[in-house]
Amino acid sequence: MTEDDFGDVPYLWDAYKKNLLGEVPENMLMEEFIEWAKGIFIQIPKMWIVEDTVYGKLQPVAIVFSTYNGWTLEPHVVYFDKATPRAIIRAYVAFLKKTKYDKSIGACIIRVDKKNRALPNRLEKMGLIEWVGKIWGGKPDGNEYLYSMRCAARRSPNG
Repeated sequence: MTEDDFGDVPYLWDAYKKNLLGEVPENMLMEEFIEWAKGIFIQIPKMWIVEDTVYGKLQPVAIVFSTYNGWTLEPHVVYFDKATPRAIIRAYVAFLKKTKYDKSIGACIIRVDKKNRALPNRLEKMGLIEWVGKIWGGKPDGNEYLYSMRCAARRSPNG
């Protein structure tokens, strides 16, 4: 996230007020949140706010945080409470298509637990991602399931 991305502060503030951002200091005023967000979100290599039309109005559907090592992107998605199942699928499809053709990304890895496999399984049936495998005991509460997608970046012939 760059300084230019702080036009998305209202969406981030809304996510903060709804406790969607995980472990964040509590009871901050908006000004305190903005200062905190500048320090934290600038360290996140890639972040997107996904919008879609929900109930006839353009609204935020999800915030996608990611880890990125210069080749592999691993998204972590937080959904807003007004996101319908259809909007969630549309958001994920749009995000994956954008990611697939990004020439700075070589691969996208998606990790889920057993209770969250329905969406990646559907995306796999749509041909967007492929099931890679299962890590037995990969999460404290059970197994971890891996999916991947090859993206547009290509390795150099010398690398």
